[in-house]
Amino acid sequence: MIFASRANCLSMLALVAASFSLAACGLAEDEDRARVTVIEDEEWVIKPIGIDLTYASAIARSAIAKGLVGFDEQGRVVPSLAARWIVTDDGMSYIFRLNDGQWNDGRPVTAERVATLLRERIGELSKSRLGPDLLSIDEIVPMTGRVIEIRLTSAHPNFLQLMAQPELGLFRAGNGAGPMSRLDNQSTYTLGVMNPPQLDDDETEDDEQPADEAVADDPRRVTLRSESAARAVARYTAGYTDVVLNGKFHHLPLVDEAGVSTNDLRLDPVAGLFGFQFLRANGFWAVPRNREILAMAIDRPALLTSFPNVTAWQSRQKIIPEALDVDGIDARPGWASMTMQDRQAFAREHVARWEALEGPVLPLTISLPDAAGADILFLRVQSDLRRVGLDAVQVGPDQPADIRLVDEIAAYDSAKWFLYRLTCSQMSVCLNDADTKIAEAEGAINLQVKARLYAEAEEMLVQHYSFIPLAVPVRWSISRPSQQGLAVNPRGWHPLNLLVGIPIS
Repeated sequence: MIFASRANCLSMLALVAASFSLAACGLAEDEDRARVTVIEDEEWVIKPIGIDLTYASAIARSAIAKGLVGFDEQGRVVPSLAARWIVTDDGMSYIFRLNDGQWNDGRPVTAERVATLLRERIGELSKSRLGPDLLSIDEIVPMTGRVIEIRLTSAHPNFLQLMAQPELGLFRAGNGAGPMSRLDNQSTYTLGVMNPPQLDDDETEDDEQPADEAVADDPRRVTLRSESAARAVARYTAGYTDVVLNGKFHHLPLVDEAGVSTNDLRLDPVAGLFGFQFLRANGFWAVPRNREILAMAIDRPALLTSFPNVTAWQSRQKIIPEALDVDGIDARPGWASMTMQDRQAFAREHVARWEALEGPVLPLTISLPDAAGADILFLRVQSDLRRVGLDAVQVGPDQPADIRLVDEIAAYDSAKWFLYRLTCSQMSVCLNDADTKIAEAEGAINLQVKARLYAEAEEMLVQHYSFIPLAVPVRWSISRPSQQGLAVNPRGWHPLNLLVGIPIS
């Protein structure tokens, strides 16, 4: 069945490639132009407003609407609206000094307006993916015409990574502050260098005027598209796009079947959650000890080797990355040191005892993306479950299921991000005691105490098995090795402006 899935990939690519009626136009060598295609499974319209942004909408927003800080091509935090900043010794306050910037209608960027826009935007994002993280912001205060202070409810060592998220790029009356502007309203999304108009001396900051277009004589352009994985890969192999972004694990068979060079495939070393989240826990699966059987039964190394293009893909048995571990606390499950053969034998005996007392266990329904890579993952998991006397059924992403695959990149490097995604506000199958521990950690002032409380909460969640970690997430892009401004990075983030040599500030 795995081979059938790959055959379907090849057929899909052939059909999509045939839809490009012209012969391949060759590779673009103009460093002033970049044609970018973003893979999206569903929403293909690029809309850089709102709170639930697709990847394409997010990178468009970050190109035209600066936040206080941003990310460079290496995933590092860099100045944007803010030129520099300081952090108070207790970590409870961040003070930003703004650049001497303009919105793309020519109005000056002021601390008072930025503070107002930030408060409004944080309110809008309360129900977004960043909602739980932004709760740590207490006040946003303009200090002088160019200085803003953000006061926190508790210390947040990775706060700048949070503030660099694209959702926190600011629009003022529909105008961003660059570094780019949109040039047209056609089906493609074309961006060029921002060129704010010069205002007359008697015009005030509150006078509204339409935004001007980008510099007419500056040749640097980025053309952005959002398409399915099959069309994106076919467009690349035909020479119609220079960069493909936002590839995930379930798209990987398309890369393999299209014959994309390994020199063109770039894998970002991201951190995040990749595993099974229980949506409902009935019958056999209502007991944490039984959910543990699912975690034990899955042969993670064999699962990952089903995707040969990602030889560095790392498996996971715990929730928080090892780099964030606290000395003296090991949250790995008790079976972590067992061999795969011993794990399967233990699980098989456990299931047999249960069924002898309670009757047959119904197949586990697993919600996965509708893609060949997801089919491969399912067949591996189903095979592992059958080895221990269980079975599974695959359903689509919008159908009722017992578990679903979570595949999300961490917005910042903190145990807090990982644990908040597993609280009762985010999960239907959850552990209230762990929520209490996480809340206690959030209220702690001492960073060492905070880290230890988070580690204790992870121990509790690992043993509850409402989330079954499988691996780190996979994010990939494809481009020619000569492409400027594109580098693998731990954020999986690739700013458009840098592809054509436009600095963020």
